[in-house]
Amino acid sequence: MARSLITLVLFFTAALSYTYTYTVFATPMPCNEVARMISPCASYLAGRSTMPYRLCCGGMTVLNRTAVTPSDKMTMCNCLKGVANHFPTVDFSRAALLPSLCGVSVNVTITPSMDCNR
Repeated sequence: MARSLITLVLFFTAALSYTYTYTVFATPMPCNEVARMISPCASYLAGRSTMPYRLCCGGMTVLNRTAVTPSDKMTMCNCLKGVANHFPTVDFSRAALLPSLCGVSVNVTITPSMDCNR
């Protein structure tokens, strides 16, 4: 588990170099990039840390700024929903708190059954 967490953090670091491109050209971020941006949140979401790490909140902020149009938001939501299925240890009550802990405003409760069409 620690090895996969280290791998996810390394992917996040690589993802930061792509963030500028997605923000400038306003293109939807691919799901694998979404996964990389939230990977630093894994420890918090699994209950192994009491608060999300700075990198986690940084990724949440970038994702929130990147999803501008309703189409972007729906794509991002579907990506997050798909990514959540690959993290079996996610505590969804913690996931629901994550945006507010990171100072990010979203209009959806993060659950495996969230409706991305709203």
